[in-house]
Amino acid sequence: MIYSITICPKHRARINEGVRFSFSSAINVLVGPNGSGKSSLLEAIYTCSDCNISADKDTKYSYFNSETMNPHLPYNNIMKMSPSIIRVRAMFSSHGETMRDVLASLSFHSGDCLLLDEPETGHDLWWVLRIRKGLDKIVRKGCQIIAASHHPVFWKDVNIIELHKGYFYKTFKEFKKHI
Repeated sequence: MIYSITICPKHRARINEGVRFSFSSAINVLVGPNGSGKSSLLEAIYTCSDCNISADKDTKYSYFNSETMNPHLPYNNIMKMSPSIIRVRAMFSSHGETMRDVLASLSFHSGDCLLLDEPETGHDLWWVLRIRKGLDKIVRKGCQIIAASHHPVFWKDVNIIELHKGYFYKTFKEFKKHI
């Protein structure tokens, strides 16, 4: 489980708000407009050895972005499942079905951390609700989730981390007018 991260100078230039971020043990959602550094923060957590991460030593990380399941990419970030199986599934399934299959194939344990970059990409509301229910199920197993998301379905009952001051409250206020 990740408790906090202090951003290195390289990533500091790409993330709008803050140098140090703290995370809850359940679902954490990074919010902000495009370009505010949500993806950069997730990448820093997953790949940067210069950023100072406070975490349990045995934390297992899994990272998914919206391109992870693109069958046309030459690389693949998914562990456990064969990249060729994922690419074949992605050619004949929707993005949501592929994501569901990949997440179902991984085993999450207490203390693991799942990093998700805009899991709502390419999904209608029904699929977004299913993804959120699946994430809630993963959290009940003791897995921590840090997600970047623009979708209000992911904002309920979570730790919100704003990368652009006022973005969450302004956007959520506008969203509530329509429900």
